[in-house]
Amino acid sequence: MTDAVVFEVSRGRALLTGLVLGPLMTGGSVLILTAAVNPAAVEWLAPGSALTWLLYVVIGGVGTAFFGFATVGWLTLLRKPGPRLVVDAEGFTDTSSGVASGRTTWDQVTGWHLQHVQRQVNLCVTVQDPDSVLARMGPVKRLLSRANVKLVGTPVCIGLTNLRGGPEPVLAAFEQYHRQWSSRNSPR
Repeated sequence: MTDAVVFEVSRGRALLTGLVLGPLMTGGSVLILTAAVNPAAVEWLAPGSALTWLLYVVIGGVGTAFFGFATVGWLTLLRKPGPRLVVDAEGFTDTSSGVASGRTTWDQVTGWHLQHVQRQVNLCVTVQDPDSVLARMGPVKRLLSRANVKLVGTPVCIGLTNLRGGPEPVLAAFEQYHRQWSSRNSPR
């Protein structure tokens, strides 16, 4: 990869997510699950009906597993050295999250758009064959990426909020390198 643009993770923001928000969400989920399993331990949150109890068990169990897994994954990702997004003349490599798509070449890319979800900004890259992207992922990553396909139309979603510099330099690099690739590979 010659002449690549490299994007690092902003450690401060990532640490806030991994060390504060993740444990808070996990703790809240554990609290809800505890209220269902042992209502006397958390009297003020005790479920009042069988339906509420069932909701507590489902929400608490799924939330504990999801947020616990996400927190551990986020902190593990922070420990890995190197860039999280590399954009070059042949494509880009995304390792910015636990569901990152890895290497995608420009010949696979049909377009991209920004997707704002609450205060998170994602670059959603539309690819010719989403199934081939999904096929190279592990089972958990594939499941979460299938949800991205349903939500935004593509399994390739790059979280830009935690990257240094924000969305603008990433978009500029995508536009520059994709335009260069297109001009080199367009039929004459």
